[in-house]
Amino acid sequence: MKKNISINIGGIIFHIEEDGYDKLKNYLDSINKYFSSFEDSKEIIDDIEGRIAEIFLSKLEEGKQIITPEDVNDLIATMGTTKDFEASIESEPEPEPKKEEEKAKEEPKDEPKDSYEKAKRLYRDSKRKVIGGVAAGIANYFGIDPIWVRLLMLAFLFNIFFWGLSGFIFLTYIILWIAIPASDKLEDDKAIKKLFRSTDDRVLGGVSGGIASYFGTDPVVIRVLFVVSIFLGGAGLLAYIILWIITPEAKSITEKMQMQGEPVTISNIEENVKKSLNVKEGEENVFVKILLFPFRLIAIIFKALGEILGPLLKFSIEALRIAVGVFLVFLGFVLMICFTISLAVLLGVGGAMDAWVHFGDFPAQELFSSLSTVAIISCYITSMVPSLAILLVGLIVITKKKVTSAFVAWGLFGLWLLGMIGLAVSVPSIIRNYSVEGTYQEERRFALNEGITELKFNELDWDSYNSVDLKIRGHEDSAVYLLELEFDARGYSRTNAKENGEAVDYVVTQEGDDFYFDSEITFGDAPFRFQDVEATFYIPYGKVFRMDYDLRKILRNTLWMHGYNAGDMGDNDWVFDEDGLRCLTCDNSKRKSKRGAYSSDSQSYEFSDFDEVVLISLFDFQVTRGNNYAVRLEGDDDDLDEVYLQQNGDELEIRYGRNTDWWKNRKRRDKIKVFIEMPELEYLKATGACEGEIRNFEGSDIELDIEGASEVWADLDAENLRVDLTGASELILVGRGTDLKADLSGASELDAFNFIVEDANINANGASTAKVYVKNELEADASGASKVRYRGDARVSSDSNGLSSIRKD
Repeated sequence: MKKNISINIGGIIFHIEEDGYDKLKNYLDSINKYFSSFEDSKEIIDDIEGRIAEIFLSKLEEGKQIITPEDVNDLIATMGTTKDFEASIESEPEPEPKKEEEKAKEEPKDEPKDSYEKAKRLYRDSKRKVIGGVAAGIANYFGIDPIWVRLLMLAFLFNIFFWGLSGFIFLTYIILWIAIPASDKLEDDKAIKKLFRSTDDRVLGGVSGGIASYFGTDPVVIRVLFVVSIFLGGAGLLAYIILWIITPEAKSITEKMQMQGEPVTISNIEENVKKSLNVKEGEENVFVKILLFPFRLIAIIFKALGEILGPLLKFSIEALRIAVGVFLVFLGFVLMICFTISLAVLLGVGGAMDAWVHFGDFPAQELFSSLSTVAIISCYITSMVPSLAILLVGLIVITKKKVTSAFVAWGLFGLWLLGMIGLAVSVPSIIRNYSVEGTYQEERRFALNEGITELKFNELDWDSYNSVDLKIRGHEDSAVYLLELEFDARGYSRTNAKENGEAVDYVVTQEGDDFYFDSEITFGDAPFRFQDVEATFYIPYGKVFRMDYDLRKILRNTLWMHGYNAGDMGDNDWVFDEDGLRCLTCDNSKRKSKRGAYSSDSQSYEFSDFDEVVLISLFDFQVTRGNNYAVRLEGDDDDLDEVYLQQNGDELEIRYGRNTDWWKNRKRRDKIKVFIEMPELEYLKATGACEGEIRNFEGSDIELDIEGASEVWADLDAENLRVDLTGASELILVGRGTDLKADLSGASELDAFNFIVEDANINANGASTAKVYVKNELEADASGASKVRYRGDARVSSDSNGLSSIRKD
């Protein structure tokens, strides 16, 4: 039986045998006596005791909880004694040499070593962390400096090596942060040379001094390189800031020795202290001192500001931390709710939620209805797990503690991997089903009626996918009405695509003198393959007919090309002859838009010297080229008072002003028509479900910006025409030009088959459609479910991805 004593070294309690305690006490007394004459002796002793505590911790294991005299001898052999110095002390103990026989007894050859008995585990290093301790933990596991792991992670995060890995690295870091347990007792490998920021040789943050110590170079050289890099693009400044953030500061003597790559022994500690007390003068010449003076001044200012603003900054950082955590929790929760509701709707479980869940202009519901359950569930899992991870990270940021077990975290990671595997299996077959386009054509005939034919619109229950384009034309056959249908569809082969087009139906019914045109195609049991139909309805020459105003929703290239607009539809009588479409009952001096009944109220405004027009809110407009400037509004007098008109330089802005609910309640109020006459047009913007026409303009550079489900017809002769279409907007172009550049997004449509240009650059995103006529060179990019159709003999450079397509019409 041996007597044990409890001691406190480096803030850690150890149990040591009495014989070992006597040796250790004599050893520490000799060290205290030797360093008592040094400045900052307390800091030196604290560093030495911290190193002793680390060595003792490495000696302890599950089967051994006591420090023995042999452990003390090993410590003295590792750290060295004061005999290594010139000033030796007689009272110091000498380490007892180990005998080979004792080593053999302690480590029998037939027993496995501890490294094999206990597997090395991966922990997050909470003691040396910058954010979550993931990089420091990985570095400790592999025995390398954490700085290199951090730099490697940052390189991947900012796509320095490979493009597109930012999201993966960010998600992986979050998952590892949640899944890996934290530890503040990881042993630091003192043999590894580490990069620190130097506290003794610093101008700003000590980065240059630390790098110089690590690579054994002159700090002045490193500083000059950083200063020069500021004037060569600033990359060095960014690197300095990043290293300042992620590189720890060498505060203790032990860390300063590790920065030099020296083993932590008593002899090296003594030598390092003496170096710090004998700073050499004249190491920097006058030029270097002048060069570094501004930076040293900045360092002094930063230090003073830090002392003054430190408490406030600390509070601000804590408040920012809480705010970021709350935002992440809210974001993760909202994403989870949205994904769950979307899943319920797509699987048909949502019931009444269909009425208020929308996916914008993209036909998501139709697309997902044709997917397998495995693909939908996999997509849901791969979206939900990152959302949950964001929520958990927010909780960690707020509470500053672990909120879930490693088992749960790894389980979520495994579930996410299963979702990714499900997508990897199902996505190729899905893409294959949409890879090839095909066309199916059909012709139908209807008997001629006696009375006036009325073309009416049959609104179906769902309208999220705009799949019908209707054109009305005249023909010479006086005995029948003719309906030509051209169905476009996708498939895994041209034959399959044609079958998918044939599998859907577009219903046009004749009831007496009336024809009813469905708002959408009917799928039945057919799978969704982006089917759409171009319907052309032929009416005999001389046959009088009428068009329901709601038919404008699917009517294309019928009215504008003959000088009419949707406001002329309704109760008017129409007829086709050899010259085209004529309105028999329209008031050509003043056409009325049926988007609302116009009163006789009219107001004119004195504006001049403008070539740009901005229309915001629901307007029917007509912009015409003329020799003079004229601006006139028609509508209800009360509504006209709410219209805001202002000229800013060359720009005339017209918008509905104070009553923001006017456009929402447009069906219950009179509408406003805008008439503008101007000599030149350079820019026009229409947003907020506007409808209008632009007539007879010529110019070198014209730009049209159509947004928010607006519909515009334009007759232009422009050298350079720039078009931006967003939302579900539509633009019909006639005329000619030299160069056309068009950007489409959402579910927009550009019909420029009658606008002949030399060169064109088309970029279509979302579920947009572009139709162009190009003679020389065409550059076309299509993504999402967009389509680009072209006519002419142009050289084509195309790039399509996803479910998009580019082909000649």
